[in-house]
Amino acid sequence: MAGRAGTGAGADAGAGADERYKGILREHTNSERLQFFSDAVFAIALTLLVLEIAVPEIEHPTNLELNDSLLQLIPKFYAYVLSFGVIAINWAGHHRKFAVTKDYDGGTIWIDLLLLFLVAFLPFPTALFSDYPGYETPVILYSLVVASISLVQYWLWAYAYRRGFLDERIDLSIYRMVRARLLVVPIVFLLSIPIALLPFDEAPYFAMYFWIIIWPANIVTERVTGGRAAARFL
Repeated sequence: MAGRAGTGAGADAGAGADERYKGILREHTNSERLQFFSDAVFAIALTLLVLEIAVPEIEHPTNLELNDSLLQLIPKFYAYVLSFGVIAINWAGHHRKFAVTKDYDGGTIWIDLLLLFLVAFLPFPTALFSDYPGYETPVILYSLVVASISLVQYWLWAYAYRRGFLDERIDLSIYRMVRARLLVVPIVFLLSIPIALLPFDEAPYFAMYFWIIIWPANIVTERVTGGRAAARFL
């Protein structure tokens, strides 16, 4: 019996320590820690956004002076609301993905970490964007970061589907429907970059106005991909 046990151990060892370790990890996968960590990063990023809005410091202000100071904060409030919405929508999408993800591996972790890296970085282009409204560089940087967040979400979804980590009820039509909806935001924000580079002073503002297209584009995409015929359109 001892000889047989030794033989079995030798066979296992022949598989390689790395492969055996990965096999043990796959037997004990639990995405709760990954989700909790991700939720914490999303929450911290949301909190950091509001720190850019400082209360005006005016000695003995009149109502007019205080109101003028608050009006000057409008770009910061706009940037805060916009980025809060971006992070909130991405958190909701992240939550939905993991609600139907039944397994994961090291690749999933690294893709998720890249997503969290971009989310945690978003307060910086938000601050730049709010401090220098109307300049092309902040608009371009903000567009690149927001588009990158959505593209990594797309990558996370595609990776989980290809690896067979999703709920078995997620068929090809559902996968393609979600994939198409994930492309709306990056397409709109990336298209806004050449608009911001147009040779006139108001071009960055036009690029910002272009972001509004996201809402009708999402509605159209949801209607096109929402039915049984989604696979024929994608």
